[in-house]
Amino acid sequence: MTYKPRESGPFAGLKLIDADSHITEVEDLWTSRAPEKYKDLVPQCHLDEDGISYWYVNGHQKLSKNNSIAFVNKAGEKIPYYGANMEEYDRETSQIGGSKEEIHRAAVEAKPRVELLDEMGIYAQIVYPNIMGFAAPAMVQGLPRDLSLIICQIYNDAMREWQAEGSERLLPQAMLPFWDIDHAIAEARRAKDIGLTGVLMAGEPHLGGLPDLGTSHWYPLYEVLSELELPINIHIGARNWKGEQGGAAWPSLPERAGKPVRSIQTELSNSRFISNLCASDVLIRYPKLNWVSVESGIGWIPYVLERIDYEYREEFPGGLPPELPPAKEMFQKGVYGTFWFEDAGPLALLDRIGADNVLWETDFPHPTSLYPSPVERSEEKLKDLPPDVIRKIMQDNAAKLYKIEV
Repeated sequence: MTYKPRESGPFAGLKLIDADSHITEVEDLWTSRAPEKYKDLVPQCHLDEDGISYWYVNGHQKLSKNNSIAFVNKAGEKIPYYGANMEEYDRETSQIGGSKEEIHRAAVEAKPRVELLDEMGIYAQIVYPNIMGFAAPAMVQGLPRDLSLIICQIYNDAMREWQAEGSERLLPQAMLPFWDIDHAIAEARRAKDIGLTGVLMAGEPHLGGLPDLGTSHWYPLYEVLSELELPINIHIGARNWKGEQGGAAWPSLPERAGKPVRSIQTELSNSRFISNLCASDVLIRYPKLNWVSVESGIGWIPYVLERIDYEYREEFPGGLPPELPPAKEMFQKGVYGTFWFEDAGPLALLDRIGADNVLWETDFPHPTSLYPSPVERSEEKLKDLPPDVIRKIMQDNAAKLYKIEV
């Protein structure tokens, strides 16, 4: 198959771009590419004493269970989050997603992913990691810097290969060794040179012992990313610092009720990075630098922006400092939000966010993804929006941000 734009309906003629999807990393992604001295240290899978497969790094440091985090099987059916029996589900020990043997090849391989995109009616996807997205804090908080750098470089090289295998329609974002500014700048330049279209960062690196994103520590990196026109992607999976995980759901809640509570709090964690960003002067200092809040929804954004401005007006004589525009204007200078399942955000609040600052996503192949009919579901939802707004959200905003030819 090849991609064919829809011939009728609200998405007719568009090359739809999915701004958030994921890859299930193969177990030898790092070991097959590592220099000899790092082969036993880069991320790899081993059985623990209980016979359960885990990802390890630096020889002995446990990252996470060797879960696929993919919820579509080979037959194209969506896998229930709780497996066959919710009553027997244990969050600490259960498999997350299907086994590596049963999941759809599109979760792992580029060519099957592109074939699935054609089937679903999606032209391109921005792609994020599973293991390295959700394990980045481990590298800040406990790994030798040379090892961390090698891990990032290997991942980026592997993703560039994957992008090529996917006919340049799959666009993984580069992992930066942001814990070392010089290495981060060098890797950003290398990422641009090899054809990657954006970079990954953590929204709250100060929780891992680094300076916060508003300090001059980051200015050299911001200057280079502005020059290279590489957006900074802050995915919710990159903030699970030690001591910052879990605890959102009441212990008395059954697992099925606790799951959405945890999801909500994880996604709303990006409100912290956005509120800080819009209350700082970073967006004014670096007007060409773009930021993306990934897999975090958009319905909460107007409240955050209004709250910043209300606080300034009510509690500080003279309101906002003269050099800082209102928070909504700050947001619209260079911040994007992504949505997938929401009604309120894209339908009722779009004018309070800005149609130029919203991206559409599917979250494939995670449990909350819009699969198996993401385009149809979103078409029905957005059908009454003006055609120019639909075009921005479904195609133009992402195409401009990630330099996708449409």
